Amino acid sequence: MPRTEIKITINHTTKYLCKSSTEVDALPKFTTDYLHLVTGILLPIWKILPHQNSRVFRLQTSDGQKILGRVVNAHDIQTVREQLGLRNQVLSPEELVKLVLNEGYSQQLPGGVTLRRSYIAAEPRIELVNAISLAERLLAVGCFTEIINWQKRLFIPVSDKAPAILAAVIEILG
Repeated sequence: MPRTEIKITINHTTKYLCKSSTEVDALPKFTTDYLHLVTGILLPIWKILPHQNSRVFRLQTSDGQKILGRVVNAHDIQTVREQLGLRNQVLSPEELVKLVLNEGYSQQLPGGVTLRRSYIAAEPRIELVNAISLAERLLAVGCFTEIINWQKRLFIPVSDKAPAILAAVIEILG
């Protein structure tokens, strides 16, 4: 192999390493991820927890509290709540907004209305399905409608006001 080829290869590798190092340095030092854990005495309820993900995490919070728990996927949360006898309890509006937007969670609300994430023009939205009969009342608390494919659809704005609007929606639905 001629000497010039070796230099080119080394230079190429060096350039790659420099570029890679620059990219790594540009990454944020921390990222935020959402993790749902069932904690406490798990052995008696282990059988009723979903079987597809049985990872156990040992965590320490920033204030020093140690937590041991089993991971539960976002779409399994409501099922686990029901299996633990926590029926008729809806997650808080803040929790619902985060789950819907960040993890694609959907929730059955009172009156047969479903809360879910939809992508419209590549933007995530919080949609209320089967709530069009209540559109006037829901528009009054901050929801909005849009006609998509000749069908009127109802949405909660994706903003810092979303939890308050969702709380008002849940109040209307009863």
